[in-house]
Amino acid sequence: MKPFTPDVNSLLPQLKNNWGWFFIVGIILVILGFLALSYEFLATVFSIYFIGTLLLIAGIVQALHSFRLKGVGQTALWAVMGVLYIIAGILSFTQPIAVSAAFTLIILFLLIVSGITQIINALHNKGFPKWGWWLFSGIITLVLGLMIMMGWPNNSLWVLGMFLGIDLIFQGWAYIAVGLAIKSAKN
Repeated sequence: MKPFTPDVNSLLPQLKNNWGWFFIVGIILVILGFLALSYEFLATVFSIYFIGTLLLIAGIVQALHSFRLKGVGQTALWAVMGVLYIIAGILSFTQPIAVSAAFTLIILFLLIVSGITQIINALHNKGFPKWGWWLFSGIITLVLGLMIMMGWPNNSLWVLGMFLGIDLIFQGWAYIAVGLAIKSAKN
């Protein structure tokens, strides 16, 4: 199956009329990113509350849905999953620091595993052009995971907020770059 790739040339006139929106959204995201970096603890708590809200809603919906599955044979399993989501959501509001420590622990393990995997992949694919970038990326990812591990659980008060801030800044710059590229594109 061929992936969908839009015909940019046919969309260009419409995009040129809206390039400013890309630019404005980018500016807003960059500002929000710098705010998150300035207030990493608050950004961490906010992200925990946001995830907690999603978990709470998902748990309620799943638990209610489980009662409509009579005869499926897994009603209890669906209900238990819903209740676990609800508990996780409630814990996000009542114990945000503990939840941020748990999330930070998960992230550091993912970074370490991802870094090791990237390094191994790079070393097994030395024939690829620019394979050193894979290696470099893997080393940086591994070092970042190890740095977070060295400061865990104390750094869990700000790590999620920092990641949120950095992500918002990079997304913002991407929107700005796309907006300016659309503006300067020739029809």
